Formats: sequence, structure tokens, C-alpha cells
Amino acid sequence: MTNVMIVVASLFVLIAGLIWFAFLRPAPEQTALGVIHSKSYKPAAEYWQQPVGNRDGFWTPTRIPIAECYIFGIQVEGQAGEARIARNTIEAQAFNVGQRVQIEYVERGLPLIWKRIYVTDMKSH
Repeated sequence: MTNVMIVVASLFVLIAGLIWFAFLRPAPEQTALGVIHSKSYKPAAEYWQQPVGNRDGFWTPTRIPIAECYIFGIQVEGQAGEARIARNTIEAQAFNVGQRVQIEYVERGLPLIWKRIYVTDMKSH
């Protein structure tokens, strides 16, 4: 029984290490040029967050609003995939499809398995 628990604990440590490496480890922020490939409107929405845990009384869910925005798909020079960034409606007015932009991004993932570009900022170029 103890050996099984050690194997399971080791498996969880390995999974935690992979999650840290893919999503949380410090990664350098890079800069690149790209072209806005798509611009799509996402209307305002909401979701409900249900409290969990020990309850001494009646807890009601919390309504969390999500502001309307535009989602930009950017074809980054030298990259195969498309990077995405959301901007509020006021900031989005300055950007159009076909416009060249400079982005700051962080590359996350597992080498040779999966890679994603997380865009942190977008500026006109």
C-alpha cells in the first residue's frame, strides 16, 4: 500500500512540474511584428461564481460581468500560428484588419508538443 502511495505522489509531483514548466515558469518577454488577420466583436457577458467550502450559512452565487471587447487575431512574422489579444472597444478603434502592429508576447508550452503565444501588448507600427 505504501509503494502505491509513493507512486501516486510521484505522479502528482511530475504533473505539477509539467504545469509549472508550461504555464508558470519565468519566461522572457519578446517583441515581434505582425499583421492583424481578424477582428471580431465579443459582446458583454456574465458568469456566476459559486462559493465552495465549509458553509456556516446560506451562500448565494456571485454575478461577475465581463465587458464587451474585440478579439484580434495576429499573424506574427516568423511564427506558424495566430496570436490573439483582446482589447476594449475604445482601444480597438485604433486597429483594423490588415494593419501592421508590434506586439510584446510570452511564449509558453512544452517543447516539441505544444506552444502558444500569449500577447501582453499591441501597438501600431
